[in-house]
Amino acid sequence: MKKEIEGEFRLLCEQVGRQGVIGFVPVEGVRLLPVQEAYLRCKLDGLGSWSDIAAVSVGLLYHEPEILAIPAGWVSKPPEDGLWNRYARAYTELNRLLNEIATRLARQFGGVAEQATMEGLVGQVSHVNDYFSHCVSHRAFAEAAGVGWRGKHGLVVTPEAGPALRFATIFIPQHLLPDDKHLPGCGDCNACLEVCPILRPEEGYREKCRRRLGALGLEDEVCGICVRTCWEAVRGSAPG
Repeated sequence: MKKEIEGEFRLLCEQVGRQGVIGFVPVEGVRLLPVQEAYLRCKLDGLGSWSDIAAVSVGLLYHEPEILAIPAGWVSKPPEDGLWNRYARAYTELNRLLNEIATRLARQFGGVAEQATMEGLVGQVSHVNDYFSHCVSHRAFAEAAGVGWRGKHGLVVTPEAGPALRFATIFIPQHLLPDDKHLPGCGDCNACLEVCPILRPEEGYREKCRRRLGALGLEDEVCGICVRTCWEAVRGSAPG
């Protein structure tokens, strides 16, 4: 079943012209916030026993020019050249493609798809915590599936693309285990912490990020400065 799902996913990646990553993990045992687990149990009601459902984590990578459109260092407002919006438009496109792919895979394998992101809510919620009862953490499933490791910026870092990708998750009534992978982790690298003055986990940075996304006023709710910095660091440490 894993080979069949992966084969179909690779075919869909070719059709949309993007590189992709995929991983599998039983839903049972993946740590979620209580409100997210309640949301997911309701969403998957009727799919079968909780212990017999697997999460299929799928990710699509940004193209290199899209990442290089992000400023290379900290800025408080977008440069006048408008280049940053190339990354914002790619963010929108990846979310759309992931939603389409996740829906097709869910339909083909008898599962349920969770959309890539909840767009348009930065200015509609009063705090980042307001998101949590309406979605699951794609990062939690990607990390548990061995797709990547949790970076110091809170994003999932992959050997293929650092954090320069977007995720969606499909839940199917199968018991599928993750592949054994050796992931290096961040080690002593603090590039993301050094480039972003608000990226301090002990200081509740997620809410500061939400406010920054709204203030930047790009074509979608993105920043990406820590993404580019981490992407460059991972590329620099990759063999060859």
